[in-house]
Amino acid sequence: MKKDTVNAKSNELGFGSKNVSGRNRFLNKNGKINIRRKGKNFMESFDVYHTLINMSWIKFLLLIVASYIVVNIIFAGVYYYLGAKSFGNIEVSDPVKSFEDLFFFSAQTLTTVGYGYVYPKTAAVSSVAAVESLIGLLIFAIATGVLYGRFSKPNATILYSEKMLVAPYKGITGLMFRIANPKRNELIEIEAQVTVSMINRETNSRSFLQLPLELSRINFLSINWTVVHPIDETSPIYGMSQEDLLAAEVEFIIMIKAMNDTYSQTVYSRSSYVADEIVFGARFKSFDIKPGNKGRTIVDITALSEYDTVELPVERVAAGSV
Repeated sequence: MKKDTVNAKSNELGFGSKNVSGRNRFLNKNGKINIRRKGKNFMESFDVYHTLINMSWIKFLLLIVASYIVVNIIFAGVYYYLGAKSFGNIEVSDPVKSFEDLFFFSAQTLTTVGYGYVYPKTAAVSSVAAVESLIGLLIFAIATGVLYGRFSKPNATILYSEKMLVAPYKGITGLMFRIANPKRNELIEIEAQVTVSMINRETNSRSFLQLPLELSRINFLSINWTVVHPIDETSPIYGMSQEDLLAAEVEFIIMIKAMNDTYSQTVYSRSSYVADEIVFGARFKSFDIKPGNKGRTIVDITALSEYDTVELPVERVAAGSV
């Protein structure tokens, strides 16, 4: 294992240098920071807008539908408590049918549709209906704003290769991974930064070292980009085997910055790889690129994570890495 990392550029990411046992990764594969803060009460730590914007579409739609049903059930219960006889065109003798009619009356009031088949006849139920109409306006105004925020939020939906490879590279070896853009928009001015997090066994503290890359910036991500860190004598992982990486609890933290030409805004993407997600002696397969109609080029990105097994250079084998 290489101990001399003086020449490596230190890069404090904000995770601190304390050694957290258990090989917990700092950054999940989906880019979310794997840290939960404690010490505050629920109201101080809860952010409604952040939660609604960042939850999945399935959860968001289920929440909207569930909230709509629950609100109407609550108001239907209030109307039923005030008395079904306070409404016109409701069959009072059938409790189930009465509650059903009141539920749909609540839905019409909440959405301000108001068909008029069922109508309030007393001041009490009219007052509740007026309050429900106001609540409905506020709820749908908020829901519309959140929905717009979700649609208009610029993001970089970048695909990462499932594995990081240690492959032959210009007579030595290189640590590499691949990224691609699956969307129809274009990402321009793409910048990559790779930081390795590892345990220093002498001090039992964690270091964050920025890895120099073959290319740290490209102009277009039209096909794919294989990001390469040359593993030479100056690399902090030079001479390390996969067992060494596991012992050092290594995590490679990836940060991508690009310009989304649809929104003309800067977008970010994050991911990470841990030691058991690194394959020694492999090379990525080439993409299938074919000419298409109207002079276009068709790129099949399904091979993003596919690789072939290869022999590493003798110098690497001599270092005890395989």
